[in-house]
Amino acid sequence: MTFSIDIVVLEMKPDFDPFGGEYIAVSLGYRQSIPFAPLSGPISQPQPKQVAYKHALHLFIPKDDWKDQYSMFQEFHLIVHDDGSMELKRK
Repeated sequence: MTFSIDIVVLEMKPDFDPFGGEYIAVSLGYRQSIPFAPLSGPISQPQPKQVAYKHALHLFIPKDDWKDQYSMFQEFHLIVHDDGSMELKRK
């Protein structure tokens, strides 16, 4: 049985290894709603939804191959197959 989930780009930052290789680290994750704590008293304005993000996948792209392939909060669909292979499709 395959596992699939909608994910978004959460972070892009420079990274390196001990041998001098430079990379762009791209973190992808999914939104997870956080329930509100009960409030006492009248509420004058609607409260914004609280959202947390859980990491699902990290990509390390060599800096020379980085061509702005990803942008913040870009949406994708991640499919993980039974054999461990993965598909990342733009939504």
